[in-house]
Amino acid sequence: MLMSVQWMNDYLDPQASDAEQGDLLTAAGFPLEERIEREDDIALDFEMMSNRGDCTCHLGLAREIAAISGRNLVLPDTSVTESDDPIEDHVSVVNEEPEACPLYTARVIRGVKVGPSPKEMARRLEARGDIPRNVVVDASNFVLFEMGQPTHAFDLDTLAGGTVIIRMARKGETFLPLGEGAEPITLTGEELVIADAEKPVALAGVKGGADSAVTEKTTNILLEAATFDPVLVRRTSRLHGISSDSSFRFERGVSPLQVDECARRFASLVIEHAGGTLCKGVLSAGADLPPLREVSMRMDRCRSILGQDIPTEDMVRVLDTLGFSPVVEGDSITATVPCERGDIEREIDLVEEVARMQGYDDLPVHEVISTRPAAPQPLILGRRTLDAHLVAEGFMETVTHSLINEAAAAPFLPEGATLLGTIDEREGGDTILRPSLLPSLMRVRAHNQDQGAGSMRLFEGGSVFHATKKGHDESLHLGLLMDFIEPGDGLRPLLGVIERLAHTLLGAGAAIESTPSSDAPWFEPGALLRLGGSTIGRMGLVARSIRTAHGLEHDVIGAELCLGGLLSGYPPVANLKPLPAYPAIERDISAIVREETSWHELAECIQGLDLASLENVGFVTTWRGSQVGDGNKSITMRLRFRDATRTLTHDEVDGPVQQAVEALQSTFQAEIRN
Repeated sequence: MLMSVQWMNDYLDPQASDAEQGDLLTAAGFPLEERIEREDDIALDFEMMSNRGDCTCHLGLAREIAAISGRNLVLPDTSVTESDDPIEDHVSVVNEEPEACPLYTARVIRGVKVGPSPKEMARRLEARGDIPRNVVVDASNFVLFEMGQPTHAFDLDTLAGGTVIIRMARKGETFLPLGEGAEPITLTGEELVIADAEKPVALAGVKGGADSAVTEKTTNILLEAATFDPVLVRRTSRLHGISSDSSFRFERGVSPLQVDECARRFASLVIEHAGGTLCKGVLSAGADLPPLREVSMRMDRCRSILGQDIPTEDMVRVLDTLGFSPVVEGDSITATVPCERGDIEREIDLVEEVARMQGYDDLPVHEVISTRPAAPQPLILGRRTLDAHLVAEGFMETVTHSLINEAAAAPFLPEGATLLGTIDEREGGDTILRPSLLPSLMRVRAHNQDQGAGSMRLFEGGSVFHATKKGHDESLHLGLLMDFIEPGDGLRPLLGVIERLAHTLLGAGAAIESTPSSDAPWFEPGALLRLGGSTIGRMGLVARSIRTAHGLEHDVIGAELCLGGLLSGYPPVANLKPLPAYPAIERDISAIVREETSWHELAECIQGLDLASLENVGFVTTWRGSQVGDGNKSITMRLRFRDATRTLTHDEVDGPVQQAVEALQSTFQAEIRN
C-alpha cells in the first residue's frame, strides 16, 4: 500500500527519512516493496497483511515506527465546534439492518463553499497517486488514508425526504455509482444500500452514488461515518465488479469504536477548508457499542518464549506506544486492546507485539533443535493400510474436488436432506459440495473411458456434505467404483473386496452383513452393509439413468462406506491360534433357492444347527440360468469339518451334512442339486 514519506512524518517526532521508514516498517513486519520518487515527495509501497487493517493508513504505520524506534507519536486534532442549530431539524436516520451496519453516524454542515483543496492536502494525496477532486471529497480521502476510517459526504439537498435509510436493496432497482464513465447497475436485493426516501444513494461500504455527489454547487452536506459487515461489503464488491479504497478497508474490519473520532476529524477538516457551520448533535443508529477487550500477558512467559531477558519497563513502553494502555499487575501485564486491533485476542498475540518491536533479528537462534518424533496415530496407519490393500486389489486412487455441479449432486441426496452450495457468480460452475463420492468417481471413469481406457477400479477417501433441519453435516467416506463385467456375479466381486478390507482393518472376525435395500435410489439394485450391528455403508449397481448422465457406456457397481467405522478398530487385536494338527473334510452343497434369499440367511441357518465338528461355512459361487428356473438362483456353499484331537472319517461327516441339507429344504424350500 502506497504511503507518503512527508505525510508519515506529520505524526512522528523526530521525523524519519524514507530509508528509516522503509527499514523500520520492514522490521515490524511490513516489507517495503517499492520506492517511488514524486516531484516533492517519496511514496513507499508496503506489503499489507490482511489482518492489519489498522495499518492501511499513515497514522497506523507511524504508530509502528514510533514504537519500534522510540519516537513520539503526534496525533491529529479532532476537535470541532458545534452551532446551536439541531441536526434533527435537517435530516433523520433509520437503520433497518443493525447486524449488517453495526453503527451509522451522520453530521450536517451548512453553508459550505466547495472549491479546490488547500495545497498541502492536495500534495499529500498526489504523493499517493490520487487525484484531488474538491475540498470535501479530498477531506474524506484524507481521513481514510490518515486514520483508516472510510467516510462519505452527500449533498444534503439531493436527499429525497431529508432522510437516510440503511436497508437491503430491492431487487431490480437501479443505482448509478460515482466515477467517470460509470454505468447504472441493477441491484439484486442482496446488497446493503444507503438510501433516501426514494432511491439508493450509495452501495454501503463500496461506492457513493452520482446523484447525491458533492459538487461546486453544493452548500449543505451530510457527513457519513459508519462501519459495515466485512463479508457483505466484499460480496457486494465482487458481485458488481466495483472496488474502492473504502471497500478495501471495510473488508479488513472497521471497529464502531473508532467511528466517532474519525468523523470529528472529517468535520474539522471540512469546516477548516470549506467553511460552514456544524449542526448540533450526531445522528447515530445501530447496535450497542462493544466493550474494549482486555488481554493479559505473563512477563516471565514472554521472556521464556522469546529467549530474551526483556526488562518489564521495555515491554510496558512498547505496548503503551502501540496504544494498549498496559497496567502491571503482579507478574502480568494487563493490556486494553485498541478498538482497531482486531487481530489481538490472546496472550501470545501480545508476546508477538513485543517481539516485533524488539526486533526479530535480535531473537536468539539455536542452531540445533532436539526433536522426538511421535509414533504415527492409529487412524493414519489405518488409512495407509486401507490404501495399500485397495491398490493390491487392483484399485487406483483418485483425488477430486469437493465441489461438483448440481445436476451430478442431486441424485445422491439422502432423504430429508438438502444440498449445500457456495456463492459463485459464474454460470454453470461447480458450486455444490458433493453429497457423495460416487459422482466424482464416475466423472473420473468417464474421462478415462473417453481416453480409451479399459476396465478400471477406482477409490477415493474424502468428505461429503449435506444439510438437514439440524444444520450442516460433514462426514468422511470411502467411495469404491468398478466395472460390472459378469452379470452372473452380481455385486459379489465388490462385496468380496469390502469383506477382505474389513478383515484387514478390523481382524478376521469382522463380518460384513449385506441385505437388500431400496433407501438409496441411486443404486438399482442396492444393498445395506452392516458391521457388528451398525450400518457402515451401501453398495449396488449404479442406476442406469445416472450412469448414462455421466456418459458411461457400461454398467458400474459402487459402494460408499463410512471411514470412521472401518478405521475405528485399527489396529486389529491379534488372535493367534495353533495350526491344525489333523486334516479337514470339506463337502459342497448346491441349493436352488428364490432370488430374494440372501447368502447371509443361508449361512446363518446352517451355523444355527450347531453341527458336530463344523469349523466353517464358506461361499463358493452363485449361478443363474434356465436350468434353475426364472426367479431362482443356485448357491454353492462349502462346509468344512475338523476335529482337534483326531482325524475324522467321511461316515462321521455324512450325518451333519444331511442335517444341513434337510434344514435348507425345510426353511427355504431349497432344491438340492448335489
